[in-house]
Amino acid sequence: MKALNLIALFCFITVNKLVAQTPQAVEADLLKSFKKIEYWDEQQRKGGDGASESLEGANDEFGSKLKKYAETYPASISMPFNSLKKEQLDIFTSADGLFRIYSWDTWTGGTMHICANVLQYKAGDKTKSSLMNNPGDGGAPFYSNLYTFKAGDKTYYFGIYGVIESSRYAGTGIRAFAIQNGVLNNDAKIIKTQSGLHSTIFYEYDFGSVVDIPFEKRPTITFDQTTQTIHVPLVNAKAQVTAKFITYKFNGRYFEKIKS
Repeated sequence: MKALNLIALFCFITVNKLVAQTPQAVEADLLKSFKKIEYWDEQQRKGGDGASESLEGANDEFGSKLKKYAETYPASISMPFNSLKKEQLDIFTSADGLFRIYSWDTWTGGTMHICANVLQYKAGDKTKSSLMNNPGDGGAPFYSNLYTFKAGDKTYYFGIYGVIESSRYAGTGIRAFAIQNGVLNNDAKIIKTQSGLHSTIFYEYDFGSVVDIPFEKRPTITFDQTTQTIHVPLVNAKAQVTAKFITYKFNGRYFEKIKS
């Protein structure tokens, strides 16, 4: 009888563990955690005591939880997470389904926005992730697009990212990633400039030069798979974004600037 009770208890625990691991439960748990960031941001704006520290804690909790789920539940790399997207968690997945970027504003930086990102990728039969919440080029980046580029037997992922440095200055960049030897390389040097091979192109600009242009029409970095070219807006000496572009074309080994 005691043995039967132990078996029943084991089954109960196992079933509940499985229920907690369903996609719906994972998304609900992440959503609950993500909403804490919004709550403490509102309290911070109201001048609540300890709100800033609680906001940082909420971001740490969500980032750690998202990273853990990204590794524990491999299927999460293809989950739509629509409820999280509605709450402004940006999610971009590569065309081959092997790489995904989760990006959000931590609301901890004032006029200089500090964002955080979880990078999730498949390497063989394993799914791995990393949390990036430290400032990058010119600030702490948020990702706004992801392109997939195949060159022979190699695959590169181009993440388009932006930074908000202040109420006046911002920046935009492109970073090349690659999954190599079971590890994500976030410094895949495939872009050649006058100073050598790099994994990124980044430019800063006066936000006032684009503020009156509808968001979807603003000049920005783009990648054209068909022509294998990267187009980067030209910024003049006054830090104003112009309608002209600089073009980098793939020559079989790396992307190199071509004459316009």
